Amino acid sequence: MIILRFVCHASILYLMVVLVLRFLGKRHIGDMQPSELVLTLLISEMAAIPLQDPDQPLIHGVVAISALALLNFALSFGFLKSRFLWRIFQGKEAILVERGRVCEKAMRRNRITITELYEMLRLQGYTDLSQLQYAIFESNGLLSVIPYEAHKPMTPELSSVEVQEPGMPQILISDGRVMKKKLHALGLNEQWLKNELAARKYGAIEDTFIFTRDECGRIYYVAKEKSQLKNS
Repeated sequence: MIILRFVCHASILYLMVVLVLRFLGKRHIGDMQPSELVLTLLISEMAAIPLQDPDQPLIHGVVAISALALLNFALSFGFLKSRFLWRIFQGKEAILVERGRVCEKAMRRNRITITELYEMLRLQGYTDLSQLQYAIFESNGLLSVIPYEAHKPMTPELSSVEVQEPGMPQILISDGRVMKKKLHALGLNEQWLKNELAARKYGAIEDTFIFTRDECGRIYYVAKEKSQLKNS
């Protein structure tokens, strides 16, 4: 009898949780807005309590899940009516790359490292920041990339132009720190790095936010914002 009761409770809660999550839409965890992720975690916890404690009435879990679902629906309606409410609960998008230049303040505000930025860009099929008009960090944690018109994907058949493959750009300076392992892997040293900075009239290593070099020898450089203000 106890086993049958447990199976019935588990089945009812399972169906209820599935129905509630179904109304959220088909999203991966990484695509969820903050409010949706919190709702999912709380619903899972509320459903687990009656199953872990047989003395807890099933109605407690059902009422709690129903209340959370209604609250989410009410918030969703409020988001449609109020942009201010949306920003409080869901956050605001941030421009990480604007016209080929990294926005250092936006990256620090969203606690995104240069390595993480390049990782997200590689997942979108881009490795060269100078090709991007905008890279926008959305409120759900995904990165939207808008390249310049000349750098939008095109097949070799359409372009009829022989393209030189630049390979993977290597980050040699990240936020004022030299990536020594990557530098040595390219057969280069810190003196070469200083010479390159001096020859191009860039700032010192500690004033550099990003310095990359691809297999074709092309350099991408961004100074720290404080250094730019100091030199202006």
